[in-house]
This record gives sequence, C-alpha cells and structure tokens, in this order.
Amino acid sequence: MKLEKAAGVASKDLTRITRLLRRYCGATPEGLEAVLCPLLVPIHALDKKIFKLEKQTHYRASFTVRITPENQSVLQIGRTGKFVPGGYGEGAAWLEVAKGRIIKLDEANGIALGEIYTGGKRTDLEAALKKLTKDDLLEIDQYGAAAKVLSGLAEYELCALAQARGYRVRRMPEDMARHLGCYANYDFEFEKGGRVQKVEVKSLWGTNTQYARLIHSTTTAPKGEEEDWTDEQRKNYYPTSSCKFGTQDVFAVSLFLRTGNIKDFAFARSVPKDEKSFGLPRATGYPDHLNQNPTCRIGDGTWFATIDEVWNLDREALAEGKSNLKDSSLVPPLKKVLNKDAKG
Repeated sequence: MKLEKAAGVASKDLTRITRLLRRYCGATPEGLEAVLCPLLVPIHALDKKIFKLEKQTHYRASFTVRITPENQSVLQIGRTGKFVPGGYGEGAAWLEVAKGRIIKLDEANGIALGEIYTGGKRTDLEAALKKLTKDDLLEIDQYGAAAKVLSGLAEYELCALAQARGYRVRRMPEDMARHLGCYANYDFEFEKGGRVQKVEVKSLWGTNTQYARLIHSTTTAPKGEEEDWTDEQRKNYYPTSSCKFGTQDVFAVSLFLRTGNIKDFAFARSVPKDEKSFGLPRATGYPDHLNQNPTCRIGDGTWFATIDEVWNLDREALAEGKSNLKDSSLVPPLKKVLNKDAKG
C-alpha cells in the first residue's frame, strides 16, 4: 500500500508506517488505528448520584451512551473503559478521570447503560465525579491490545531515556531455553561506570493510580524438601503474587496512567523499608517479598524522578564520592534521605 505524504508528516514516519503494513500483510491504516488506538464513545447522559448495591463492595454512579454501527460490536455487558477528557480527541493531554462499565443494553432504543466507578473509596468517586462532564469520552480498548502496547512503549522510552543518560542497556529475553540458563525475572540490565544493576519495569495500579503495581506471577513449589532445593529453584519460586526484593535492584514505574505522558517514570530501590529509609514495605506474611501496591509519590523519600537519583542510593557510595550524578540539583534531596538513614 502506497501512502501519500500529509502536511506535517515526516517522510521517515511514512516509511515506518509502510514497514508496519508490510510486516502485517493485508493490514490497513484503519486496522492499525482500531487496534492501537482505543475507541472514543461520547457520553449520552450522566447521573452523578452515588450508591452501592446490596452484596456489592464498590460505590458507583451512572451513565449512558448511544449504540451506533461503529460501536455496537464493542458495547457489550461487562465491557469496561476509561473516561477521558473530551478535548483528548483533538490533542489535549490524556488523563483517566474515572472508569466505566457497561451493565445493561437497551437495543430497542439504542442505549447502553453503565456504571461509573474508581475502585477506591467513596471520596475517590466523589472527587472523580466533580471532574467528569458530559463532554468527556468513554475510551474502550476494542481488541485488548492497549495494555500490551502501553507496556512496550514504556519500555522503549525507558531504554531511550537511560541510553541518553549514558547507560548501557540490555533487554532480558522474554523466555530462556533451559540449556542456556534460568529465566531472569527482571526486564533490563543497566550498566554505567563498571556497575550493573537489574531493572524491573512496572505500572501504576489501574484501579487507583496513587499506588504502584509491583506484581509477579505465582509459581508452584519445587518438588522435594525445601532444604534440598537448588538456588535456581529458590530464585524462581513465587508463592505469592508480589515481587521479591532480591530479584531486581531498581523498580521503574511508568506514570502514564497518572500523567498521560509515556516518558514519565518513578524509580525506587528494591530494598526493605525496615532496612533502609528509602526502601519499600514488605508483604505481610512473606518477608522476602514486597507489598505489591505501595504508594508511589515522587519526592516522598522512596520514589525518585530519574534513574540517576537511585543509581548510587547508599551512603557508602555517596560518602566516597562515587555517585554517577551529574546534575547537582539532584544531590540535596539525596543527601537528605541518606542522612536520615544514617541517623536511624
């Protein structure tokens, strides 16, 4: 398929789109857009009265949208989406205002009824409803690709950001043949100044973006007595769906769900809070694992805005002047945290 150059579109970008269409032979630009860009559905009506039904745990308000030929295949009972600013479709910043779920279809009148929720407390929903207007849009991921695309783009941007700061980056394989070693359980290795650190990329908790989502798939226990397990078996055993402290050195959490910018990250060291003041809380009942939904706020002493700030986040390295920091403006907050840790 030959693409004609439009005003403001660089030739190299047209070449990239052409390569995409060549890779997926038979695909069209319309198809790529439908898969990569969630459908935007206008709100028909809002009812901001908050209530909670018997035997349900969440508070909700109500909305309706019109069923059209464009969206009828998507608007099904149980379908979820995100409410985003109405101006987003014309170029305004992306932002999740609240969540929406289709709960009833009135096909005779061409209306779908849904519930508005946030997944948090009643006060969270009240705050969201103050921002939500009838001019906003319900964004629906039609083909289930948005989350994976977002994850991939976040990793791409993290890699680019790290390389721009002088780090050598290695992406770990998605799978590992047994004869070549064991699976890494982390995403990247960053190297700088002769030091290598393991980096795990995570996202915010979609239900409440004030929290990080530090989860890992559970695995079954190795056979035999625990004392006979190999180091590899111990390393790959996850009895709970929380990350282990020892698997990675640094967490890089994409802040896209909060800021709408794919380049925004929060960084933290993978150490227990009771050992280092800048650390993360342990999971209840699993001391080798992290709490999987810790608060994530840059500037709170645990989360930082750049990889440089956490690269040498230990008082010995700072005292010996081995920090890789090049931006002097980053040093004062680091010293404040490390001094606090030294006093503890």
